Amino acid sequence: MSCFKCPKCGEKSYIFGEGGAQRTAEDMDMKFLGEIPLEIDIRTGSDEGKPIVISSPDSASAQAYLRVAEKVTQRLKELAEERLMGPEISL
Repeated sequence: MSCFKCPKCGEKSYIFGEGGAQRTAEDMDMKFLGEIPLEIDIRTGSDEGKPIVISSPDSASAQAYLRVAEKVTQRLKELAEERLMGPEISL
């Protein structure tokens, strides 16, 4: 989670700090997938079984989820290709 976005005024509050996940990913030599804001619409939609990407596909939150999903998909493709290539064996 990246920040809490106030439903009344839209102000962002970084209640968990800012940029920590990205720094940790870099420190661990891992790819950073992205940040998802804490928003009430995500929680209410989840409670109702309506993902934000369906109920509000053009919202910033939905777009954040889609960006993360795209990065996960890309990374899985990369890992599959690496595995198919396998190590070079010399005799």
